[in-house]
Amino acid sequence: IINIFTTRDPVMIKSLLILFFFLFTTQIIFSQFIKSPGEFLGYRVGTDYKIADYETIQKYFKHLAENSEKLRYEEIGKSTLGKEMFMAIISTEDNIKNLEKYRDIVKELSDPRNLSDERAGYLAKEGKVVVLVTCNIHSTEIASSQMSMEFAYDLIADKASEKSINALNDVIFILMPSINPDGTTMIVDWYNKYLGTEFDGSPLPYLYHKYAGHNNNRDWFMFNLFETKNVVDVAFHKWLPQIWLDEHQMGSTSARLFVVPYKDPINPNVHPMIWQWQKVLGALTTLRLEQEDKTGVIDHAYFEGWWQGPASDCGLWHNQIALLSEMASCNIASPIYIDPNEVKATSGLTTYDLRTNYPHPWRGGWWRLRDIVDYELSLTFSLLESAAEFKEDILFNYYQMGKDAVEQGKLGNPYAIIIPRDQNDHITTSKMIEILQAGAVEVHFTEKEFRVNNTIYPADSYVIFLSQPNGKYVKDLFEEQRYPDLRASKKEDPINPYDVAGWTLPYLMGVKHYTIDKPFELQTTLLSDANYKKGFVENKQGKYFIAHAGPNVNSTLINRLQKADVPVYWNIEKLLIDENLFKEGSVLFPSDELSSDELNKIVNDLNIQIYSADDIDSKKIKELKKVKIGIYHPFLANMDEGWTRLLFENYEFDFIQIFNKDMKEKDLKKRYDVIIIPDMSTEVIKTGKYGGEYKRYNRPKPPEYEGGIEKEGVENLKQFIEKDGGRLVVLGDACNFAIEELELRIRNVLKDV
Repeated sequence: IINIFTTRDPVMIKSLLILFFFLFTTQIIFSQFIKSPGEFLGYRVGTDYKIADYETIQKYFKHLAENSEKLRYEEIGKSTLGKEMFMAIISTEDNIKNLEKYRDIVKELSDPRNLSDERAGYLAKEGKVVVLVTCNIHSTEIASSQMSMEFAYDLIADKASEKSINALNDVIFILMPSINPDGTTMIVDWYNKYLGTEFDGSPLPYLYHKYAGHNNNRDWFMFNLFETKNVVDVAFHKWLPQIWLDEHQMGSTSARLFVVPYKDPINPNVHPMIWQWQKVLGALTTLRLEQEDKTGVIDHAYFEGWWQGPASDCGLWHNQIALLSEMASCNIASPIYIDPNEVKATSGLTTYDLRTNYPHPWRGGWWRLRDIVDYELSLTFSLLESAAEFKEDILFNYYQMGKDAVEQGKLGNPYAIIIPRDQNDHITTSKMIEILQAGAVEVHFTEKEFRVNNTIYPADSYVIFLSQPNGKYVKDLFEEQRYPDLRASKKEDPINPYDVAGWTLPYLMGVKHYTIDKPFELQTTLLSDANYKKGFVENKQGKYFIAHAGPNVNSTLINRLQKADVPVYWNIEKLLIDENLFKEGSVLFPSDELSSDELNKIVNDLNIQIYSADDIDSKKIKELKKVKIGIYHPFLANMDEGWTRLLFENYEFDFIQIFNKDMKEKDLKKRYDVIIIPDMSTEVIKTGKYGGEYKRYNRPKPPEYEGGIEKEGVENLKQFIEKDGGRLVVLGDACNFAIEELELRIRNVLKDV
């Protein structure tokens, strides 16, 4: 343009005008290629009764990526049911072209051990804040997945505010529209199927995650689920965001939106700077919403910053500013009306009135999906702008928190964790190491026996030094938790925690470990994998093969052998074979039943050690018969039932799901040797309805999903056990069903405590 006004060359003027016209019209044409969510879907995001399933959302983000240089679509792995999980990386065109440069800066800042304060300050100026927003982990909390489309479009089509668009200069924004794709589509299909019928809004009668249901937000320190693994791979290994917001929904009758900071208690192993940043970012969010006259925003309520399990919290121990938002829900996409008299006080409030943490209460009225979308757009744009505004501080503080973790680890108390690999279950021990490495923990190994003070530790031990950026994460997983005794007054009972109160990982997995408090020196090797003890088959002639009792994978071994029609035995007395002691419950099978290739595959898959044995007294072994297993499946989505199925599948058990109609059929023993009823109440088993305080969830369902096993099923179970010799396994609250309905001669003295 300057040249146009300064040059007198007519050819130059003509050329520059053509170029200017080309750039201008290209921009217009380019923007016309990008469809808005409304144009793509045929309705405005948040319209009553209208929701997009995962596949539609996915197609829209591919459309955006194909037509804009500001958004990159990246697959991050497969869901449990095989859907393609993805993330959208949003920033300026220049930042997108230089993503690797900015990722390298973040990685350098994440490890302070080879970094000076001066270098970190320079990187904080040069780098970009990485913000991760995860949506729709709980499938009924559908609004954030819908909002994500409008949020992304507004940014890349320059429809957002100038401040938000400019913020992308300093922010790499990673958006995951749904981190439970399977459930998103399940809920949309179910909702649409019954929309406008008498069952409009009825609850899904099965889990919206195949195994975990709502508990997919309790898996973020053990990483059982594919979805969890895919997200933490991005969060802890590939991109290392400094801020991570997880967007949720909650109940409908109180506040409209919860934002951090959390209520007490907070976890002592989280760096104090994170709690302060939560205050800053939370306050800026509430201020923006107030400026937009969005009422009913609360903080310091409902949820504690206490434990490792939720997606919204697991970053707290990785020097990430982890944030949670919880919107009041409508009925999926159907509007609801809350009478002002129904609006009530909940956790953090004694009366529904003005509070320092709730200065502008919501007073009732209509509440729609579009309301939720509007609030979520505001809070997400607020986070983007705040991240940009404090870019250098956030990046430098990220470095500082890692540096503090390293320095505190060097001081000790604790200094290191020692985990001998050769334990009763060495395979589960190595599995625990694998879990820790998935959480970005550095694990070392020593092949030599060593002494610290007056204690000798065995060779082939894992060693975890806490002087590492995620040292506080290690400390929190290995120490015992003590939930504070909080009471409203001395006369009242303790206040219950919102969620899980204890999660010591080696206790959960049955792994022995040693904590060393003071510094010591030891030559070790940093592991890049879990260093499983290699499986082998002893190359000797014998009548049997035998594997030591102890490892959980013995169940997998037994199941594989039985599926191959190989007889399997347990020893019922100790066996001493070539000075090798085999405890009761070791697994034996004939040595001539499998080819060497088949056996080697099992050994390598399971990391199991197989020995040769010859003259064994037949009186000391017992054949294991393959059993027909049934797991009861109610039509009130039951998370424990899902976890039980996952456990059985992980160890390759064959089982059949038992439904209400199956329980009402006689001769259960013809189909099952063992019936398992997972943790659920007597009311759910018998009637298919909740009792007590959960009665409000008993909304009508289509007839084929109503009811329980009824009296008929109870009588059939009695016949199965008492006359036909079947076995019943009941877990958790289902024990009360067995005690009360099957008339066991025992009493649960804790039932009403």
